[in-house]
Amino acid sequence: MIFIGFIALAIFILVGIPLGLSLLIFWIIKRNGSDKRWRLVAAVPILIVGYFIYTAIYPPESFYREDFKEVTGVDFPYDGQILYKTATYPDHFGDYESTSVVKLPKDFYNDLPDKLLINGLVQKNTLDQFDMDEVLEKFDGLTMQKEYSSETETPVVYYVGFLSDNETVIVRRSSW
Repeated sequence: MIFIGFIALAIFILVGIPLGLSLLIFWIIKRNGSDKRWRLVAAVPILIVGYFIYTAIYPPESFYREDFKEVTGVDFPYDGQILYKTATYPDHFGDYESTSVVKLPKDFYNDLPDKLLINGLVQKNTLDQFDMDEVLEKFDGLTMQKEYSSETETPVVYYVGFLSDNETVIVRRSSW
């Protein structure tokens, strides 16, 4: 019963308040006899909330660039390219998983393993691909060459897998 109340409150906050604000703006503009073009201003609260909901479900590329920096400890290269990206919606504790497949310049790709070791990631002796089979299916013919991951007891796990084309990595951040 409490859960239903929480859902109702969340819907009211996410939908009701922006809709009510839009109707209030529309009513004020109409009442003052302003030009009809000004009535479009009433859609602004709904558009803002819609944008935030959309970017929460489909994060922008900047989100994955920030995750790349968090996982690797290195800024995303200016000529790097995100080929694939996916993320879960954060739970009520802010925990989420994100995975991206990134094509890197050759020099950056070759230097990255040393930087990962400096930043605390450890090379794995056996390739377990950290449940990456679904991602690898999207890139036919590529196999995992080496893997690095965090080995700490923190609730956040970092993972970087190097693919066989010598320019592509899989970057994953997972928290619970």
